[in-house]
Formats: sequence, structure tokens, C-alpha cells
Amino acid sequence: MVVQRLLAGTAAFVLIGALAACAPEPEPVVAEPTIEPTPTETSSAEPEPVARTFTLPADCTEILPASRVEAFTADGLELLGGPGSRFGNEYFFEATPEQLAGGITCVFADEDDDLSSIAISVAPVTAATRAGIVNDLTDQGLNETILDTAVTYSQQGDEQGLAPAILNVVTQESWISVISVVGGPASFEQAEVLAAEVDGAVYR
Repeated sequence: MVVQRLLAGTAAFVLIGALAACAPEPEPVVAEPTIEPTPTETSSAEPEPVARTFTLPADCTEILPASRVEAFTADGLELLGGPGSRFGNEYFFEATPEQLAGGITCVFADEDDDLSSIAISVAPVTAATRAGIVNDLTDQGLNETILDTAVTYSQQGDEQGLAPAILNVVTQESWISVISVVGGPASFEQAEVLAAEVDGAVYR
């Protein structure tokens, strides 16, 4: 009986082993590939330039910001010449080139000091008038500098009042000029600042 049980147990063990050998092997698990998110490209396009519109000031009270007029007043400089000034256009013996071009000229000065005068002008520029304006400025022997949107004609002048500081800024639409009787580096630097302030007043 013992032998039969052993044989029977052995047979059962062999049968189980055979069945296990016939069972299909498990299929390997394939890991899904990780998809990295594609970074979104940000647009690096430059913003479109904003078109500016030139408007000629109605008179000399609109040619500079109020803060500049206050600074001139503190320095003893009064608006003496030009439309809206103390003496109006009668201040001038003859029309300035900017006035002849359809613009205005404004003079800030101490009435008792001839060397204090600063003339600030602005005039419109058209296709018909630009060549004549440029030719006149070139004939004066001024230094020409070509910028992105303008051409300047200038001279630094001297501090003795023998040669004024002159700055003309000519674009396709406007002509801005600043003339300080007393020249030199400081006066010319101020002329550049004044021209920029006029630009801010006449363009929108």
C-alpha cells in the first residue's frame, strides 16, 4: 500500500509538472514611451511702429511743455516773439525761413540781455518744400547727420556769442530748429533737449 501511494503521488507530481510545462508563458509587459511635451514657441516679432501725426502748434504757447516754460521763466527768459507772445510777429524785422515755410518762430529771451535769446521754430515739410529747405541748410555749411527718421543740420557754436548753437531736425513731415545766441557744448546740448521737447509737442 505504501508503495502504491508513493507511486500514485509520484504520478500526480509528474502530471502537475507536465501541465505546468504546457502552460503558456506570460507575455512581457511593454512600457509605454513617455511623450515629452513640446515647448510652445513664443513669438519674437517686433511690435509694429506706431504712426505719428504732425500737427503745427496754433501759437508759441503750445510749442514747449509747461515745465520748460516755467524753467525759462525762472531763468528770466520771457516769450517775447512769435504768435501768442508779448510782441507777436512784430518782434521780427523780417520773416524767418521757418515762417516762410508756413511755420512759426518763438523767441524766449531776457529783454535786457541780447545774448540770452533762444529762437525755437517748427514748420511743416512737404514733398514740394523739402528739397528747398535741405538745400538752404546745406548751403549754410552746417554739419549733416543722417538718423533713422530724420536728418540734422547743426553747429555747436562758441560760448563768446560769436557763433550761435544751431540745431535743425528735418523729417518728411516737419522741420524743427533751435538757435541759441550763445553757443558752446552746454548750449548745444540744451538745443538737443529743446528740439526733443518740441517733437513731443507736435507729434501725436
